[in-house]
Amino acid sequence: MNSIEQRANRAQALWASGRAQQAAGHLEQAHAQFREAHDLVVDCPRLHQAAHRHLRSLNSQRGAWRELSTDLFLLGFARLGVFELVALLMERQVLGGLLCDRKAT
Repeated sequence: MNSIEQRANRAQALWASGRAQQAAGHLEQAHAQFREAHDLVVDCPRLHQAAHRHLRSLNSQRGAWRELSTDLFLLGFARLGVFELVALLMERQVLGGLLCDRKAT
């Protein structure tokens, strides 16, 4: 699963499954799925930001304050390009195209 489109599709499926797990009260299973989705798209700014939105909600519900503070920090500094910076630091970089452009949403 190398292309960003394939990884994005897989992440979307994991987020949907994770939301269902979260709604059912299975928070650790939801967390595992959200983390897997996050790891698939960390090099794509828009999807990476979406991953932290999912994680923010769940980490708050889980009482995972350290992880929640990371989510809040990253989301708070999104306008300054923190997700683009992370993508630049990644081995594989997916900065181009509408799929990864945070401003395209």
